Amino acid sequence: MITPVTHEDQQVPFRQVLPHGRLHEPGVPEADVRLASLCHVFIALGGASGVLFIVAPILWLSGRSRSAFVDDHGREACNFAISMTLWSMLLMLSVVGIVLAWIPWVLMIVLSIRSAVIATNREYVRYPMTLRFL
Repeated sequence: MITPVTHEDQQVPFRQVLPHGRLHEPGVPEADVRLASLCHVFIALGGASGVLFIVAPILWLSGRSRSAFVDDHGREACNFAISMTLWSMLLMLSVVGIVLAWIPWVLMIVLSIRSAVIATNREYVRYPMTLRFL
């Protein structure tokens, strides 16, 4: 059942499933949307630079108690970064994998940017090939 949230005499559904299957939450404040998007952006920057991974967990930890939206996006971004790092390390164990070890890093950059865009639309996202540690 959809719980309505009132905004200036309008009934806005709390959550709704869009035709492409993603959960959409129109009542999320702009500050939470920005923080959730930044978690994904810093994962992409960490994939590109190898250094900025630490910013995403800090953003997630600072906003997770305030917003379930930030908690979900930050947790997903951190799990994805951990998973792609592990997949890359696992690939390096074989001769063929050494040649292909760059693929998880490219996926990290591309999918994190895609997820940041999805977060700005106030939608929830799940990364592929992600192991849920957190």
